[in-house]
Amino acid sequence: MLKNRKIQIGLVAALLIIAALFLSSRNKEELIEVITISVERKNLSSKVVADGILQPETEVKLSANNTTYITDIAVKEGDKVSKGDFLMSLDEEQQRAQTEASRASLDAAKVQLEQRASQQKRQNKLYEQGLISDQEMEATNSSYASALSAFNNAKSRLIMDEDSLSKLRLIAPQDGTITFVEGEIGDLAQGGMFNPRVLIKLADLSKMEVNVNVNENDIAGIEINDSAIVEVDAFKDKKFKGIVKEVAYASTTASGGSQQQVTNFEVKIQMLEVVDGMRPGMSATVEIITEERNGALSIPIQSLTTPRPKPTKEKKSRVKVETSKSQKPNFSMMRGGANQPKSTVVFVYADDKVEQRNVKVGIVGERDYEVLEGLEEGEQVVSGSFVAISRELYDGAKVQLKESQNFNRRTSE
Repeated sequence: MLKNRKIQIGLVAALLIIAALFLSSRNKEELIEVITISVERKNLSSKVVADGILQPETEVKLSANNTTYITDIAVKEGDKVSKGDFLMSLDEEQQRAQTEASRASLDAAKVQLEQRASQQKRQNKLYEQGLISDQEMEATNSSYASALSAFNNAKSRLIMDEDSLSKLRLIAPQDGTITFVEGEIGDLAQGGMFNPRVLIKLADLSKMEVNVNVNENDIAGIEINDSAIVEVDAFKDKKFKGIVKEVAYASTTASGGSQQQVTNFEVKIQMLEVVDGMRPGMSATVEIITEERNGALSIPIQSLTTPRPKPTKEKKSRVKVETSKSQKPNFSMMRGGANQPKSTVVFVYADDKVEQRNVKVGIVGERDYEVLEGLEEGEQVVSGSFVAISRELYDGAKVQLKESQNFNRRTSE
């Protein structure tokens, strides 16, 4: 009986040990691992990122005034030309014949005008002597006025025809590079005032700009002369300086999918650095720096949350905290100008507890907020995990540092 009693006591003790280990393992599984980070000063910049197309600041499009045929092409794409250089000629036979006819009409009108002028001079003398009537003098003056009008009309027609004839030879209006040539010799070039066919494009590639579309939520923070960083897809691992040149006042609306309308504003970025090889139409990404803060007190973006009331029943489990001064959470960049909550807080760690602290933030950088009020440099704020910050922690919650983190701290000390 004594032996059986000892066996029973041993079994009960074993069961108690197993139950304690089980409960301990459950408590450990329920602990939420989070991290803290020191509040420190950094250089922050608020940016607006947009994609666009590289374009020359100045581009001239040459086309025909009238529909005619191409007779000669003197340039090709990529050629550099100077102002006044010959580029292309169009069929001029019909226009030249019309010009000669206008010149002949002008000569005839000139002769007629000279005759009427001589007649008017003779009639004036007779009228002064009283040898002709008022009616005859009026008729003479009318004939002279009609001849003068015909002469002026013929002169105007000749000027127009000569201008049209000269425009059948396309001449470079400025220095630049040929970026586009349309058609071959013998092709019909459509001209006129409406929808003329562009035959040649001439651009100054030494001065480039990027046209980007900025969402309406970000446009309010962009001003003329804001600095920008431009990355051209064709030039990998290179960044070029730019500056905001123009900001559109009228919006453009495009479909954003699912029948949603996206409202954008066009912004022109002047390239301050242009290198050989840049061509119109290249894709580019622009970072417009709207605000900068040097040595600003900062916290990670994920540390900021909304106030949370203390639960009525205190949780049994304790929160495990890991601290790291060099933690860089993998959060996507937030654009400058994003709407901030009306009331924001962080959880400050001290003495195995967290304090819910109201803070006022300023600009937002790629991974950090600027802190204006509520924190001091060197304080520890909870920066993860998302579940702990957004759901689990509250003012006065007890927390426990991770053992490995405690070991790291003692080692560093």
